[in-house]
Amino acid sequence: MKYAFYSHGGSQNHGCEAIVRTLSSMIKKEKPESYIKLYTFKKDEDERAGFPLIDEIEEFDYSVAPKNTSFSDKIKIALYSRQSQKKADEFYFSIPCRNPSLKKNDIYISVGGDNYCYGDGHVAKAMNKTLRSMGKKTVLWGCSVGEDDLTPDKIEDLKGFDLIVARETFTYDALIKNGIDKNTLLYPDSAFLLPVDEKMNEAFEVKEHTIGINISNFVYPRNCDENHPAKKAVFSLIRYILDETDLNILLIPHVTRNNAADCETLSEIYEKFKCERVGLVGGEYSATEYKSIISRCEAFIGARTHATIAAYSTCVPTLVIGYSIKSKGIAKDIFGTYDGYVFPVEELSDGERFIEIFKEFYAKNSEIRKYLQNFMPDYIGKAENSIKELFKI
Repeated sequence: MKYAFYSHGGSQNHGCEAIVRTLSSMIKKEKPESYIKLYTFKKDEDERAGFPLIDEIEEFDYSVAPKNTSFSDKIKIALYSRQSQKKADEFYFSIPCRNPSLKKNDIYISVGGDNYCYGDGHVAKAMNKTLRSMGKKTVLWGCSVGEDDLTPDKIEDLKGFDLIVARETFTYDALIKNGIDKNTLLYPDSAFLLPVDEKMNEAFEVKEHTIGINISNFVYPRNCDENHPAKKAVFSLIRYILDETDLNILLIPHVTRNNAADCETLSEIYEKFKCERVGLVGGEYSATEYKSIISRCEAFIGARTHATIAAYSTCVPTLVIGYSIKSKGIAKDIFGTYDGYVFPVEELSDGERFIEIFKEFYAKNSEIRKYLQNFMPDYIGKAENSIKELFKI
């Protein structure tokens, strides 16, 4: 069987990298004869990452609007626009999706789990429509989507998948409620299975009593001034940790691509609070190496979902700065509630409240760690079992 992963933005988003690593491993473990091709927006990033179980990598960014359209395409767009603008738009977005190699694979797995959280979904719909017109089976793996994100066009597209694996309860419930129930299942994100790179234990030291912190541009915009409410709240918490506790702080990025990187945001924090108790991790590591670093923290505060998954899965007590439905859903599935485990980014303007939430969270640090140590084996086992659903279609 020939599997193809698509909607992959590149491995400098180490959450995307984690999904590709774990999903390819799950497939090859059960079906070693399988052939797996990765369609990526950033081939150079994936070649540097090195995926031993991916048989072929092809750069194919169907999200980029066509720079030039043929004469016949222009005629078709004009004719479609007479019928409806929607038909014209759907045809226009389908133009970049043309790729002769798409015919060679059997099952297409969309690994872009957030595709339906943002935007109008026209690009994803065009790609899926192209694949289905060829008779290909399509799978949406490890997705998150809130009910408010679901437009009629997105619902129509989602109903066309042969299998949808939702990674948390809130997404699953939203899909079922909107009639997307034919082949929709609930399983934890496959990234919970990502291994820890044990070699990093010697290559990178994590001091005792260290809080790992991951802040992204979803928390506050890059280059905003220090009066930005969310930025002030983050700075207030760091100042509290340094002044009122004996904890060390380690700033850990998880998306390291230029213009979307955590590194710039974290570097600014590092420079402001630079001292022997504050460290900064570079942007050159892999998902398994970052997981090693995170796993050795006493506790973790994180914005990037897959940075928090790296922490949860290694039983590190984690306070999430939540910016989407997935943060609350994952926390609820693990703890039974997201209260006290997720601090919504829209409430981050209250720095004093952020400090209080952290104090309440950290006071339960040992208790949370013990809970995760008991809970995680079965939860990770469920993630591992999800691959059986792929082989049923």
